[in-house]
Amino acid sequence: MKISKKITKSLGKLIAGDTGIAPYMSGPELVEFYNEYDFDDEYGQGFPSRWVYSTDKITESNGSLKLQKILEDFVDPRRFIGTEKKVEIVVDEVNKLIKIDGYTLVKNGELYKVTDTHGNFIQEENLTVIGHEFIREQIEKCQQKIRSEDYNGAITNARTLIEAVLIYIVEYIQKTEVKNDGNLLNLYSRAKKALKIDYKKDEIPDSAFQILSGLDSIISGLSGFSNNAGDRNANRFNTKRHHAKLVVNSAMTACDFLVDVLNEKKTVD
Repeated sequence: MKISKKITKSLGKLIAGDTGIAPYMSGPELVEFYNEYDFDDEYGQGFPSRWVYSTDKITESNGSLKLQKILEDFVDPRRFIGTEKKVEIVVDEVNKLIKIDGYTLVKNGELYKVTDTHGNFIQEENLTVIGHEFIREQIEKCQQKIRSEDYNGAITNARTLIEAVLIYIVEYIQKTEVKNDGNLLNLYSRAKKALKIDYKKDEIPDSAFQILSGLDSIISGLSGFSNNAGDRNANRFNTKRHHAKLVVNSAMTACDFLVDVLNEKKTVD
C-alpha cells in the first residue's frame, strides 16, 4: 500500500490524536501502538514531538502492506470504547486522505478493511510476504542501531531477520507452519533442502561450491556470534562497531541470496 507523501503528515497527526477527532495517544502509547508492526522503539529522553514520531512511522511503512495493517488497527472499534470519539467519523477522515491514492476503508463485519479502487480486499496472507523490500527495511533498522551504538541490538535484529527469511522459505515451499525453536542451523538446513541448494562438491564447479560453503559458514558464524554477543544474552563479548557491521552486512548478503533463489524457484514452479 503506497500513499502520497503529501498526506503522511495528516495521517500522522490524526493517529496521534492531535486533530481532536481520534482518541489522544501519549508518547508511550504511540510507541506501543507502532511497535506492534515490527518497529523496535523506546520512549525516553530525546523523543520527538508525538505527531512527528507518528508521521515518521507512516513514512517508514509507506509502500508496504504494513501501512494497511496500521490503518485497519487504528480504526478498530474496540479502540474507541470508553471514549467520546466516533469511529465512523475517523474512518471518513482517513478515507478523505487515502481515496485519491486509490484506497478506501470499508466495513467488513464489525471491523474495517482497506480495499483498492476496484473494491478488492488486500488479503491478510499477503502481509507475511518476505522479499527484498522487507530485507532492506530490517537492515535499515540494524544500521540505525549501529549508528546509536546499540551494537548488540543490531546483531540480535540481524539474527531475527535471518530467522524470518528461513521460516518464510520453508513455510512457502513446504506449505507447513514452522515451530521455531531458536535453532538457526536447523532452520537453515531445512531451507536449503526446500530450495534444493544443498549441493555436493562433485555436483557444481569448485568456485561455486566454495561460495556456497561460505554461505554455510556465514549462517553458522552468525548463529554463534549472536548467541555470544546479541542482547538476548549476557554480553560475553566486547562487541565493537566493526563486529556489528560485519554481522549485519553478512546477514544482508545471505538473505538477499536466499530470497533470489526463492524468487527464481517461484518463476520456474
